[in-house]
Amino acid sequence: MLYTFTNLAQKLTELGYPDSTESGFRIIKRDLTQEERAGNLDFREDGIYLTIDGKEYKGYMYIKQPFIVNYGNKFPKFHITNCNTIQEQRQKGKFDNRYYWHNSNVVDLTDTQTGDEFKEVTLELCSFCRNQGGFLGYHDTEGFFNLLDKDEQEEINEQVEVDIYGYTSDWQQRSRQYRQEQEFTCESCNIKIINPADRRFIHVHHKSGNKLNNRKSNLECLCVLCHSFKDQTHIENFEKKRMKAELNAFIEKYQKVLKEVGNPFIGSRQ
Repeated sequence: MLYTFTNLAQKLTELGYPDSTESGFRIIKRDLTQEERAGNLDFREDGIYLTIDGKEYKGYMYIKQPFIVNYGNKFPKFHITNCNTIQEQRQKGKFDNRYYWHNSNVVDLTDTQTGDEFKEVTLELCSFCRNQGGFLGYHDTEGFFNLLDKDEQEEINEQVEVDIYGYTSDWQQRSRQYRQEQEFTCESCNIKIINPADRRFIHVHHKSGNKLNNRKSNLECLCVLCHSFKDQTHIENFEKKRMKAELNAFIEKYQKVLKEVGNPFIGSRQ
């Protein structure tokens, strides 16, 4: 059964995703240490991902109150990874409670000594982060912002058909295409399913939890075993009779291969 919604933003709200701003893109600033301690941050090579109500937002971090005036009015760098600078600060106990997580093109800064305020500043990317991430296509917060996938959070007044499970009407086609592109290989444990009859054991997972976002950046090929341990929701879902039967069939048939590729979950479901 398919359901039609005339406003995508309305449907996202109904599914529990954060509201957008009037411009269609949500600008967020959070205390980085608090979010990290809450388990809401994931440091990746291309940015720092913040999860809010099951939805991921890509951003960066910068010092809340840096030394500016007495350092020749030089602004601090922003960071997108746990680079050498950040690791050194962590080791010396000089990291916690110093940073904001943000996803805007500009930031507001307050000098920690003088109290001077600097509004709508564009920050340069840390050289360690730039070297660690390879060619990123930008060197400042403006460039970072311009490359964000903002389309997902735009309010689009078009009809969106979803099935009873919340997937778009073309999900089967998109899922099949993505699995083919990944050569039916799990992106977590690297097991590859060659037998066409067994390709049902390779699933496509929505990283952000948003089933309406079918962009490739939000998709991940997972074998049924890795998928079953993705998070607590999946752990519980795979305890259901039908899904558990599929999982057990996969483990029984591919147990040897799963051990060879070093799947970390082999044996956990038995």
